[in-house]
Amino acid sequence: MSVKGALGFVLVMMSASTANAGDWRYCLATSQTDHKIYISAPFSVTSEPDDFESRFDGVLVRMHLRHDDVQCPHSNDEASAVADKQHTIEFNRRSGNQITDLHWTPGD
Repeated sequence: MSVKGALGFVLVMMSASTANAGDWRYCLATSQTDHKIYISAPFSVTSEPDDFESRFDGVLVRMHLRHDDVQCPHSNDEASAVADKQHTIEFNRRSGNQITDLHWTPGD
């Protein structure tokens, strides 16, 4: 491979990883009545925008877990998503809520 070809390949790979690095999420739903929170694993959004809230809600409904609104906050990278999820867990524990980590991602 020529130097020019190798540089082009590196630039393509860098732009692809930069695009994926900008959209990380995790989903959560509270059950104020039951003092619980259901939370997913952080996941990278690699495709067109999707209705992650609806998909996570569907999982909770199929599991017969009573819950309030679902939200899937956006983070710029994996480390931020993990930190945001941990902050959410700690806040809810201090508030007296039971945490249920479902280990769900959109591919499940």
